[in-house]
Amino acid sequence: MNKKVLITGAAGFIGHHLYNRLLQRGDKVIGLDNFDHPCGAEIECIRGDVLYRTLIDELVRKVDVVYHLASQIHVDRSYKEPQLTFDVNVGGTENVIKACKEHGKQLVFASTSEIYGTAQTDTISEEHPLNPQSPYAKSKKEAEDLCIDYARRGGVEVIILRSFNTYGPFQNNNHYGAVIPIFIKRILGRESPEIFGSGLQTRDFMYISDALDAYDIAIQKAASGEPVNFGTGIETSINDLANILLRLMGSNLDAIHVEPRPNEVMRLRADISKARTLGFEPKVTFEDGLIRYLTRFKTR
Repeated sequence: MNKKVLITGAAGFIGHHLYNRLLQRGDKVIGLDNFDHPCGAEIECIRGDVLYRTLIDELVRKVDVVYHLASQIHVDRSYKEPQLTFDVNVGGTENVIKACKEHGKQLVFASTSEIYGTAQTDTISEEHPLNPQSPYAKSKKEAEDLCIDYARRGGVEVIILRSFNTYGPFQNNNHYGAVIPIFIKRILGRESPEIFGSGLQTRDFMYISDALDAYDIAIQKAASGEPVNFGTGIETSINDLANILLRLMGSNLDAIHVEPRPNEVMRLRADISKARTLGFEPKVTFEDGLIRYLTRFKTR
């Protein structure tokens, strides 16, 4: 049955892909974004902010379900602007969840693997200790805590996705962008990819189509207030990422190493056992995803 849907952060990387998928499925979709960090894709979207409580209340009242993706997502920026990060990520989430409670709407909350910090075990399950290592990660943990509290005591159905590192077309490649598009942009410009620190830090990279499948599965099958990891269960070092991209792009450049970031998470690898019980299975291999992304990136 088709639904009326609100997506906050709809002009962002994942938000715009989700917007298009739901629209193609026949849902009526309202997008909201303040365009602080848009992905560059064309999208019909209301310009507004999750900090505007009256606007949020008005929009939530009109829909059946809210996908809350609006966030200050950049770790580096969170050190420079910690108050903004907490205002948007915690205060904005509180506005959204209060409106969902008042109007009896379902909420899907985009959490993050960053709240775990560096892995203390081989893989990270949902029971792994939470050790946020940046203002961004701390703000997302507080926002998630709000969601869990409202789900358990506030009478709001809240689906929580702890997604690992998602990549794909329209991901930002500017100063506050993600590592894969930044590396690709530098290599295309005949500049060596810059690796912070040793490059031994690892990430669990999930292609955007698998991330969208995760949203579909979670809203249908995940239990309210119980976070679920979505990733691939495979880790890739930043050194290996740079070398794979250089090979795929036919470049004879070498990566260079620069000063490490403060308090950087050194290891992330998802345990997706819980997601698999819901029917989730990543379909796109890392190299295939990079090839798809490179094709689209060069076209743009």
